[in-house]
Amino acid sequence: MPSDVSVIQVAPQRRQANRWLCVLAWAGLSVAGAALAGLVAGELVVAGRTIAVLALATAVLPIALWRRPALAPALLVVLATTVEQYPYTVGPYNGAFTDHIPLFTGIGSAHVNPADLLFISMLLTWVLKLATGEANGWPRSAVGVAVSALLGAVFLGLLVGVMHHGDLRTSFLEVRPYIYLALAFVLTTALVATKDAIRAVLWGLVLGSGFKACQGIELFLRARHLRPRPDAVLGHEEAYFFGVFVFLTLAMWLFGVRGRLRTVATVLFPLVLVADLVNSRRTAWLILGAGLLVLMVIGSVCLREQRKVLAALAILGAALAAVYIPAYWNHTGSLAQPARAVHSIVSPDARDASSDLYRKQENANLKLNVRQAKLIGKGFGVPIDYALPIVNISSIDPLIAYIPHDGVYYVIMRMGVLGGIAFWSLIGLGVIGACRLARAKDRELACVGASVACALVAYLFQGYNDQGFFFYRIAFVTGVLLGLGECASRLSRENDATLSHADAR
Repeated sequence: MPSDVSVIQVAPQRRQANRWLCVLAWAGLSVAGAALAGLVAGELVVAGRTIAVLALATAVLPIALWRRPALAPALLVVLATTVEQYPYTVGPYNGAFTDHIPLFTGIGSAHVNPADLLFISMLLTWVLKLATGEANGWPRSAVGVAVSALLGAVFLGLLVGVMHHGDLRTSFLEVRPYIYLALAFVLTTALVATKDAIRAVLWGLVLGSGFKACQGIELFLRARHLRPRPDAVLGHEEAYFFGVFVFLTLAMWLFGVRGRLRTVATVLFPLVLVADLVNSRRTAWLILGAGLLVLMVIGSVCLREQRKVLAALAILGAALAAVYIPAYWNHTGSLAQPARAVHSIVSPDARDASSDLYRKQENANLKLNVRQAKLIGKGFGVPIDYALPIVNISSIDPLIAYIPHDGVYYVIMRMGVLGGIAFWSLIGLGVIGACRLARAKDRELACVGASVACALVAYLFQGYNDQGFFFYRIAFVTGVLLGLGECASRLSRENDATLSHADAR
């Protein structure tokens, strides 16, 4: 008995000692980091790269999150939905001004960019919070195991690429999305533990997408007089972000989740739809169609009282499509983009036919590379073997020699059968977990589950059609959403356990 008492007395003292050690360590690292940041910022200003100071501040920002680490995933979502991976142009005009924020641009000749520093800072925060018992450890769920397996496949692919004399810088570019996705997932599951933290992430998604929609509309209004009109005004990733925004907003209405978040999302909803139209991405309408179908199925299964409403909406949607598609079948304006997406599949015009032909030629070459890849893949950083005839578009996209459009073949080519199993297991387990969460008694948590399931389907369509598995911004958001589903499931189980305990009493 005395020994038990001594253990009970010593344990709090050890926890307090660990807390103080972590605080002192964090203080020392903060001072050292501030000094280093000051030196780097000075060098950047002297070199004429003043704008890079903003990216440096973004990388150092997590230091300020020491008191509110649960806001880290929300920060990732805001940055991902607002800052472009690459600069771009809209006809003769520059793209959105946010494309000049070098969040994803390497610092000097180093293989490190501000996004890497951002994650390193957040991981350091997590490790120190973990030592004080204020954060969760590595998730032991099925999705967490799948994330670990994917990371293992990625590092194996990196090693195989080095053995095959792949380009090291390119291999670092290729593996980043998978590492970003995994780290975003782990940080979210470790740091988010309350409904308020979940809402913060959803607020980041809604406000970030709304901001980007306003940018897209402004760019369209500036460029609409150009002939020919530019194909797009925003990046490929916006098709995914706008789709997830739509799914979240509709899910809040479907599951009866009230509050300011739903009100703001509903106000921004028309702007996001208009921005999606003027951005002219065919993949956007595949994403919306597939995601809405998933949302309707989930709603029909989980919300029996809504089945009649959903059936009526399905009939109304089919009737509108029967009128809209023939009316806009041969049009090319912004309002005709959904009809154009269907038209391009059934009867593509010269531009779409050329694009489709290139994809067929590319896929034929990818199939050849997949057969060469076998069990462990060809590795990252190794050029694709374009042995079969194909148009050379490397002058338009230099990375096309390494990163094709079809991410399904790409994953197996780089990481082999083992990597493909790890990747598809992660997505499948994520969808299954999200669908189970959609049956939760708490409608707000159930809404999160439905939104995550739709987002993962959108991620697959973006990856299949438009290099979506390579885009860093999409990896940020997908990782956070996967983690958000885990956090919401954990909260749902805790709520159910509390109710069961109360009933037993």
